[in-house]
Amino acid sequence: MNRARQTRRKKGHGVLGFFLTLILVLAILGAIVFFFTGDAMNGLKGKVYSAIYPQKYTAEVERSAAEFGVDKNLIYAVIRTESGFRPEVESHAGAVGLMQLMPSTFEWLQESLDGEISHDVTALTDPGINVRYGTYFLSMLLKDYDGNVRTAAAAYNAGFVAVNGWLEDPACSSDGKTLSAIPYEETASYADKVEEAYEMYKKIYG
Repeated sequence: MNRARQTRRKKGHGVLGFFLTLILVLAILGAIVFFFTGDAMNGLKGKVYSAIYPQKYTAEVERSAAEFGVDKNLIYAVIRTESGFRPEVESHAGAVGLMQLMPSTFEWLQESLDGEISHDVTALTDPGINVRYGTYFLSMLLKDYDGNVRTAAAAYNAGFVAVNGWLEDPACSSDGKTLSAIPYEETASYADKVEEAYEMYKKIYG
């Protein structure tokens, strides 16, 4: 009798374990479907995505976007890729601030936009100033490359001299306007990240 009771108990525990496992599997599948399918960007899903792709310094970004006619989603994508929204970060190469401008580029942009240099390098840690001149630079590149985001992003990272050379190389461009290949691994990775972030910002925020 004791053995029979133990057998029944084991069977009962087995059935309970099966149902608990089934519930857990269904919950995991539900989470996968929830987070990785569909276009809805609201509720918990939207909060998760917006935490990964935040909008910070919105006043500075929107002001510069309006001034230079650049999609604010692209500006956010560049800031996220360049600095992770850290206004005082400095790269090993010496680029500073949210949009990681080199001091020499900053001076050139001031002369181009304002006709004079009125800010020294310390101003690059100011979010408003950094975003304004970074967006101005981005607008120049978009204009030069017919609005092609990937080519403009590559030039933002490697410089327009390098990109112009690649566009003239049949191994990198078949039409002289778009890049089918980017020789620098760092720049190729950078362009991929900007494009991916840009698409996500548009999807999340419209």
